[in-house]
Amino acid sequence: MQPIRSPLAVRLSACLFAGALAAQEHGVAIAGDDFAITSSCKLAPGVYRFGDAHDDGIVRVTGNDLTIDCRGVTIDGANDTELADAFHGFGIVADGCRNLTIEGLVVRGTKIGMYFVHCDGLTLRDCDVSGNFRQHLRSTPRAEDGADWLFGHDNDDNQWFRYGAGIYVERSSGVTVAHCRARRGQNGVCLSRVDASFVVDNDMSFLSGWGLAMWRSSRNDVSNNKFDWCMRGFSYGVYHRGQDSAGILVYEQCCDNVFAFNSATHGGDGFFLYAGNETLQRTGTGGCNGNLLYHNDFSHAAANGIEATFSQGNRFVDNVLDECDHGIWGGYSHDTLIVGNTMRDCSNGISIEHGHGNRIDANTFERCGVAIHLWGGDNPDFAKTPYGQRQDTRSHGYVIANNTIRATGLAIALEDTSDVQIAAGAIDATYVNGEAGPAAATALRTNGRCADLRADASLGRLQGPVRPAPLERAPAAVEPVPAPHTRGTQDAFLPPGALRGRRYIFVDDWGPYDFTSVRLFPDDVATWGSAEIFALGPDAEFTIGDVTGDVTVTPRTGRLPATITVRANGPAGASPFSFRLQAGEHAAAAKGLILRATWHVVFHGWDDQGAKQPPRDWQAVLRSPPLDTMQLDGIRFRWGGGRPSDKVPPEHFATVATTEMELPAGRYEVRTISDDGVRLWIDGKVVIDNWTWHPPHEDVAEVALERGKHAFRLEHFEIDGVAQLELDLRPLR
Repeated sequence: MQPIRSPLAVRLSACLFAGALAAQEHGVAIAGDDFAITSSCKLAPGVYRFGDAHDDGIVRVTGNDLTIDCRGVTIDGANDTELADAFHGFGIVADGCRNLTIEGLVVRGTKIGMYFVHCDGLTLRDCDVSGNFRQHLRSTPRAEDGADWLFGHDNDDNQWFRYGAGIYVERSSGVTVAHCRARRGQNGVCLSRVDASFVVDNDMSFLSGWGLAMWRSSRNDVSNNKFDWCMRGFSYGVYHRGQDSAGILVYEQCCDNVFAFNSATHGGDGFFLYAGNETLQRTGTGGCNGNLLYHNDFSHAAANGIEATFSQGNRFVDNVLDECDHGIWGGYSHDTLIVGNTMRDCSNGISIEHGHGNRIDANTFERCGVAIHLWGGDNPDFAKTPYGQRQDTRSHGYVIANNTIRATGLAIALEDTSDVQIAAGAIDATYVNGEAGPAAATALRTNGRCADLRADASLGRLQGPVRPAPLERAPAAVEPVPAPHTRGTQDAFLPPGALRGRRYIFVDDWGPYDFTSVRLFPDDVATWGSAEIFALGPDAEFTIGDVTGDVTVTPRTGRLPATITVRANGPAGASPFSFRLQAGEHAAAAKGLILRATWHVVFHGWDDQGAKQPPRDWQAVLRSPPLDTMQLDGIRFRWGGGRPSDKVPPEHFATVATTEMELPAGRYEVRTISDDGVRLWIDGKVVIDNWTWHPPHEDVAEVALERGKHAFRLEHFEIDGVAQLELDLRPLR
């Protein structure tokens, strides 16, 4: 017998059924902070602006096997007046949800947009986490501030939270993050203890920290992603430090991952792998081992295209690493396979300190200061660490074979490195760095303890106390590395004709510029001879107007992007200027100072005084016959590992530059970048004095100058390695 239902019960049942149908059709509205989702649903489209009052998630999800359709939904955790470095809280949080799927969600205005822990089988698809937390940077286009450096070396207690993230996944496996996007933030995707997962077809670019950061995460497929322009600590022509930003960051015991077909160009590092404090400071064993980097583009990095340290068994195959400081940096790494990569226009192609058992095969180097630099040496303090006690830290056991080295200052440099086989490569020692002739290049330079070197007869010109013995037989051929089977399908690489190169990295106080607004870079400039200013933005016609100063600005019309050149018309001295660019309804302005002078530059040589030791008798160096002289309109020497000219060696040379300039009265900032020692006199008074061996270093001083002619004298010495000397002068307003 069926129960009798009252008319009221029938009406209530009908209303509930109608409400369920309406919710199914239009979606469930997010009612406010701490909104709970416990079953599969569609969220009602709209912008939901709620702060995360308790820092535990504006939306909280519980339950297994859920699918949440968020298409058209935006969660905004900030109000209109909050700046990005004040964003806090989480947009959506799930803890212990197996097989959770979230599609189409947009989260902005939070510290961490989406946070998931213990969520095996998680799938995030078509989500946008742009506009979340990012630090306000203290570095400026004129000078770097060390406070901006990132420190990712600890994260066992989620210390990375302080840097924010678009997506943060912890202690999960079988995760898929696909077709997601981030802009105007600091970090894109962070994975902590995430294994056997997929990060594919995403675009996490133009961020001020890391595109993808991984911590204790192994056996993952990271393929076909865009991680371009993840940068901080960069000002073109001024400093290029990167401050440990990276397209891909891999820290602390991340093993057996595949990184394939990704574009991570224009980053602090393209790819940054570090074994971790567990290996270095606690156990002395382990590392980020067995990873494969296959057919990625890591070009235009401020520091290293690939950095991989204190790890073993990694393979770097068929990657592009153009215009980096170091194409590959491999400190203390061993049993590494480096094959088929391309490095062009790098200060150094491959640099490995204290490594062993590494193979460098079939790579191409063009226009690098040094193609391959391997070195070791004693480090008593490091030998006492857990890593130093447990590991072989000698530099030895290399195979260098089948490489093509063209237009490069030095092909191979070995220092305190033993047991090296060099075989069957093409080394062009006749045309190097634009200088023709047999004196232009050295195929091999050795220094220190370099025993058991063996090389074939094609090696060419040699330098150093150690000469290799003939190679009796070629090393066994390396086994080809097949293309990995990955899940990604997106063509992630920059298309032909796209803007690319370090000159197109522009970082302001919030991070890298993303080419979506009309901007002039730099917009306040002081330079020698002429100023080059980039006019950037979406494709549009522009005009230049409101020009002030005795300068010529070209072009005055054109289409964005463009390069605007400003030249002084008057006599030698200082020429202030300003102009305004108009592109449709958008405008931008720039100003600056053009300095014109004729610098007389003289180069001298001096004898090696020992490691890191400057010349003992500087006056004797100055009295020695000049090796070469030049007349230049400014001091902007970036020699890298090369030589100033074919008459000057790449090491143990001295530079003396003098000029006179007419300047208006005022206070000025003078800045040098030097490697190695530098001194600057103005009107006979020392204003900068850093007479030491050092890597590229910036020195700054302020001076008060009266109106009139002023004499400048700049002295510099280079010991070894990279060489650089730059001088800037800027009025203080």
